[in-house]
Amino acid sequence: MSNQKIIDFENCVSSTLFMSQTPRRKYNYANSNIHNGPSIDNSFWNSIQLAMKLYTDLILTSDLNSDRVSKLVHLLHNGLRTNRNQLTKMNKKPDYDSKSFHKEITNYLCKSLRVIANDVLLDKINLNEYGAMHLITAFKELLLFDECISIWQNSINSKNNYTSNIFLNPRVVGVILPILYDHGIPYDQIQLLYEKSSSMINYFHPNLSVGMIRASLSSGNIPMALSLFEKLSQESTEMKFGYLIETHLSFIGECKDLEVAQLFFDKALNNEMPYKIDLQVSYVKSFLNNIWSQKKDFNHVYQIWYISSLHYGKNVNHGISSSLNDTFFNIFFEHFKSNKLDGFNHLKSIIITYNNIKPIDEPFFNIILTKCSIWHDSNIIEFIDNSYDYYKIEKTIVSYRILLKSMGSIDNVENNIILSRWLDLVIKSDHIGQRFIANADWAALRDATITWAQDLSNKSNLTVPSSDQSLLVSVSSNDTAVPTPIGSPISKTNSNNEIFTRVPSTENIDFNHPAFAAANASGAFDDVRMKNKPMTLYGTTNTMYQRIILYLKIVKKYSKFCRDTRQLTRLTSGTALKYSCLQSVLNEFPSLDTSDIPIPQLHSLKQSF
Repeated sequence: MSNQKIIDFENCVSSTLFMSQTPRRKYNYANSNIHNGPSIDNSFWNSIQLAMKLYTDLILTSDLNSDRVSKLVHLLHNGLRTNRNQLTKMNKKPDYDSKSFHKEITNYLCKSLRVIANDVLLDKINLNEYGAMHLITAFKELLLFDECISIWQNSINSKNNYTSNIFLNPRVVGVILPILYDHGIPYDQIQLLYEKSSSMINYFHPNLSVGMIRASLSSGNIPMALSLFEKLSQESTEMKFGYLIETHLSFIGECKDLEVAQLFFDKALNNEMPYKIDLQVSYVKSFLNNIWSQKKDFNHVYQIWYISSLHYGKNVNHGISSSLNDTFFNIFFEHFKSNKLDGFNHLKSIIITYNNIKPIDEPFFNIILTKCSIWHDSNIIEFIDNSYDYYKIEKTIVSYRILLKSMGSIDNVENNIILSRWLDLVIKSDHIGQRFIANADWAALRDATITWAQDLSNKSNLTVPSSDQSLLVSVSSNDTAVPTPIGSPISKTNSNNEIFTRVPSTENIDFNHPAFAAANASGAFDDVRMKNKPMTLYGTTNTMYQRIILYLKIVKKYSKFCRDTRQLTRLTSGTALKYSCLQSVLNEFPSLDTSDIPIPQLHSLKQSF
């Protein structure tokens, strides 16, 4: 029985590992298309689960040698990368109201890797140097750095000399060196570890040199990094170009000397190296952040963003372009935070420029819409809203959620505008076939009302009045003028140079990739600052009260479309636990008159109770 399981294990791991591997390739200047990797279906993930089941069955036997277990670790590591690549290419769009496929797979792979790591530390199984490398690298890519360091340190201190030596192997130490430095190990100790590991072999190991280069870049020892890179270049054959590519990217994203980083960036874009560099967006983003943090030079940031966008071209995956744009607009809005008029004019120019590079997609405007809340200008929000139509972009539910959320950045928005945004969102939810109102939809409403009220209460040290202290009237937006940006479609619409016409305007960013972190469904606007014309104390508290009441009335009217009673509890008493401004008003919930809150004709949304 055990022999058959070993055969099944071998076949399962080997065939699935082969399925997930990306073939090596050299750069062909005549065809610079980026290989998208293997096609993966559900059978791949089922095979990984089968392999882990067989591993569990065989752990008590002596048949699981280091090579077999190491292949399994390699397979699990490939699974992480495959899932990440599919996510980047947006082949899957996780449902953030339930456990997404991406999250489930990541959790399963992480759990499996932890099982194997624990078995190594308990001396139940052994790994070879390849397996140890993949194990440490997998935890690094999961961003579990403390766990990564703990596994490595416990392994080198193991009473099992075989395990200790395996984790001191150059192939493994090359992975851990930069992690150790970034987590507080002094550079001189990094050098000693490098020398100790290097002494275990009689040749120049590329893994070890790459790790030392990255640690040197982090420490600012650029001469050491350049010296090792030169030696690595001399030692590398075409089959080992991958090490050079990885190191080249490190110089772009991790080098603190911006002139050196710029040199490596230019060489990558100009194809001046013997190896083809797939300009990974994470390194470009890091380069942008390094430029901004060191120089605060927005023009330099803009040039790198523009050149990179040209390099990626019009056919790049949305996840990549959105990730780059997310970082760029973080810097953009930080730069123009206190200069709205100039910033808005630059923004309009950037929109036109970007559309000439590649057709604008929905995530591009979603990112802008999320971040422009820092300006607290309803006219700019309307401008972006109209831009979707101008560029013929059909808004998904993501955009409708952000538009509703954005109302939480405006002090003087009328309640009927918030209600209108809510109705637009509900109609869209119904149109796409949602059976109940999703958590993300409720979160958008909360941010437009309760989060706004809580922020204002915290900043002004105000208390929300009860119903007998408040006049049940809304403060009109006409009482507080919102500046209109020069050249906006609101202030000027008759110029032939205008790219927008004045069209009356009636989150949850898609989280497929970290790229869309800008539109975090629960807190994208947490740090907004109120800049509108101050209202009177009475007007302010009354407006706070009215917006909180609007939230409660909508919740009450639409509670029948909650998933279940637990969701309704979270929206009322559960929200009050987190937002004190709601606590003093919540007792009015049962008696609220909701006759002024309409429900449109719905087809998919169904009453749950």
